[in-house]
Amino acid sequence: MAKKSLGYTELEWTCPFCGTRNPGTAEKCTNCQAPQPADVQFEQAAQDTLITDENKIASAKAGPDVHCPFCNARNPAGATQCSECLADLTDAEKREAGKAVGAHRDKAAPDIACPSCGQMNAAAAMSCTSCGASLAETRQPDTKPAAPKKSGSTVTYAIIGIVVVAILACCGLFAYLSSRTDDITGQVTDVQWVRTINVEGLVPVEHETWRDEVPSGAILGSCQQEVHHTQPDPAPGSTEVCGTPYTVDTGTGIGEVVQDCEYQVYADYCEYTIDEWRVVNTLRAEGNDQNPVWPDLQLANSQREGDRDTTYIIIFRTDGETYTYETDNDTEFNAAQPGTTWVLKVNTFGTVNEIEQE
Repeated sequence: MAKKSLGYTELEWTCPFCGTRNPGTAEKCTNCQAPQPADVQFEQAAQDTLITDENKIASAKAGPDVHCPFCNARNPAGATQCSECLADLTDAEKREAGKAVGAHRDKAAPDIACPSCGQMNAAAAMSCTSCGASLAETRQPDTKPAAPKKSGSTVTYAIIGIVVVAILACCGLFAYLSSRTDDITGQVTDVQWVRTINVEGLVPVEHETWRDEVPSGAILGSCQQEVHHTQPDPAPGSTEVCGTPYTVDTGTGIGEVVQDCEYQVYADYCEYTIDEWRVVNTLRAEGNDQNPVWPDLQLANSQREGDRDTTYIIIFRTDGETYTYETDNDTEFNAAQPGTTWVLKVNTFGTVNEIEQE
């Protein structure tokens, strides 16, 4: 997905020595003047107000800040000499960047109470307006793990799982009972055969597809615009679809507000009609002897012969029971002369799975 920039907003950092919250661009604590540690974590402000300061925006675009390896002073990206101790910054390590710090907060946050005196303060306030105490701890993220939500989805999944297991068990039992057979001796009492020939003709058939995939010779019907595909880059006539804006740490104390976007590209999705070979008639011949023949085939214009199919039915009598066996095996059918004796492999459901001549 493409990242769309909505602007920049100042982050915050908390002084590890006095607990004061400071603007992200402050190189030293505004309370105790301690330098910003190299490993300090930038945090999201109570409200993400997009900044207009061109210098700050240019600094954020330039890349992550670096910390002097000698005096730990913070310097902008591209600096070759420390602004504090004048040391060479060739080996200075860049701040970590690219981490998402949270969803974009574009609405005013509710006031917060001072943890020392209880005075209500604006959410963006760095210190209490009444007693001057730091409001840093009121901004600390909740580290307690969230309690799992109870919902009907868990129960639903459990029920679905039970149903699936039951279905699989039934399928397994059916397969077992179908394959388990007993040998029964039977005598052929009758035979039947059925032979069919499909007749195919060219008939108009309706389809739908993208306009550039409609085959030549087809009659084009109605079309409508539909999403053909999505892509990361804009295209003429495409629709931009973006996710929830969020803030990314640039490593400069400034966060970039971005959205993950993709572009829906539309195209004509059309109905069309084209002549295709389809079954228009099925010719059938049947009999009760062992001399099967094919039905008489006569084709009209724009017709052709389709699939041919043969089904043989052999009827057995054994111990007062009648069993029917279907096959397409010519050898079995020709050998099943009335009066011959066969061994039938009959499963639990009374179906003949196989036959063997005795």
